[in-house]
Amino acid sequence: MKGTPSTFSTMILAIALSHASTPAIAGGVVECNRCPSTASAAISRGNGLTVVVDFDSAQLVAYEVEYDRELKRWRTMRTAIPGQIISAFYRVLDAASVAAASTPSLATANRHQNRAKSEVPIRSKSDKSKGGFVVTIHPDNPQLSNPTGFKFPDAYKELSAGDIVLSATSRSRFGQYLAEGLAGAGTESAAWNSIALSVQELALSWASKHGAGAIIVVVRWRDGSRTIYKVTTDNVAEAKYVEGESRDALGNKLPDATIAAPSTAPSYVGNYYFGEGSSGSRDLDRWINSARMYGVPVTGESRNRNRMQCSWNGETITCMVR
Repeated sequence: MKGTPSTFSTMILAIALSHASTPAIAGGVVECNRCPSTASAAISRGNGLTVVVDFDSAQLVAYEVEYDRELKRWRTMRTAIPGQIISAFYRVLDAASVAAASTPSLATANRHQNRAKSEVPIRSKSDKSKGGFVVTIHPDNPQLSNPTGFKFPDAYKELSAGDIVLSATSRSRFGQYLAEGLAGAGTESAAWNSIALSVQELALSWASKHGAGAIIVVVRWRDGSRTIYKVTTDNVAEAKYVEGESRDALGNKLPDATIAAPSTAPSYVGNYYFGEGSSGSRDLDRWINSARMYGVPVTGESRNRNRMQCSWNGETITCMVR
């Protein structure tokens, strides 16, 4: 190759820098770590609203990008990002930092701590054994314990774990609300909502390298019952119901598809107590209805009863009201 040594070195440096900063594109989102120019990264996406994600610097920058045909050049206009999307982004980074804390080689996960001081602390904890981090939500957000920026859907506040188990429609739709809310996709703008889900997917994919690639959502209902969902990169638009983890207010395991599977049905063996009075009878009836949906027979008269026993014969599980 012709050229002076200094020219040659300059060319090599330019190629290296270009390769290092080449952005990875995902929808209306561009990943550009240690980005030399966030505006240039946004332009690479073309016309429209684009968010540039920099994990190494722990920042999101948004631009409206348009091409000026008369001047024949690109124009970028910096724009504000909805607060709930920023909170969702830092929630994942926080969890990745916790997961990586015991692994020095993953020190880059801690760089996000330089974020703006005005950012509200995120309440989450990592759970490597489940491949993600745990957040707990409640319809009434007691002591502001719900994740920052998350709004519990009004239509579901009066439900319980038993309702979720019994209704496939409610189970799926509530999972969509969870995923959208945790991603910050509850704005009035379709463009921002789409970007929120793309940012969530990209962030979880990045966090998976540090043991925080999923969000495990523990829902504590008003009656004290519990449901668990999980958000993963497989579908960030809908949290998936975790089978076999639902409990009523007294801790009884609620039947779902796991009661009909030979590998998990034995976990339902045992004695059940549903409480006194009409509420106990109601919860027992709900349990029976759910079990029968999956072909599990429940014998005995449930009226004015509040106890049950389930047994396993090596092939199927059967239950009897006592």
